[in-house]
Amino acid sequence: MNIPFASLSLLLLLLARMGMGAGTLTKVTTAQLDRAFPERASTSGCASITEFTSECATNEQAAQAITNAMAKYKVTGRGQVVALISLMAYESNKWQYNINHFPGRPGQGTRAMLMYSFVYAYAKQLYPSQVQGAWQTSSDNSTMNNVRALVLDNDDSFGAAFWYLTTVAKDFASADKLRSGNIDDFKAYIENGVHTTWDSGRGDIWASVDKSIY
Repeated sequence: MNIPFASLSLLLLLLARMGMGAGTLTKVTTAQLDRAFPERASTSGCASITEFTSECATNEQAAQAITNAMAKYKVTGRGQVVALISLMAYESNKWQYNINHFPGRPGQGTRAMLMYSFVYAYAKQLYPSQVQGAWQTSSDNSTMNNVRALVLDNDDSFGAAFWYLTTVAKDFASADKLRSGNIDDFKAYIENGVHTTWDSGRGDIWASVDKSIY
């Protein structure tokens, strides 16, 4: 039976999407993120941003940093990667923000918008010689912001969500806890791993990422 090329291509795409609920990933590509977040499509993805412009990242920048984090923290399960991308996209307004502006909590930041206690622990692990132990409980805004500044480059900032999963929320770090294609697992991670509230916006972003990463 001869199948027209266009129909064959569509069939292969549908089969890929049907099977995308399982497996592992070795990288995330710019094209995949462009499908999920067209407003950050490289290279013009930050052109429309008019405030805090230096914080915005394009999908090309995000894809490379996420791929680096996957290798560094050995997080390759598709469900895990989709969950962490979805978390970061929600918290950073699709790569627009790198620090907390609303309401502007001192020390809060990275693409995962970690609270200062976690930012401190992350920075201390990455840069132990630059982070003093006394700063862990600091209430000085400048000190907290300076610690945060250590982990705001692309690799560290996008890597923060992967560090959190594998270091803080270790109960969710196995692939069977964040199963691919399973929004209920993602919701459980948000509520019981990240300890924040679930809303429909998180689900919408997850759905967009889930259908784009294959």
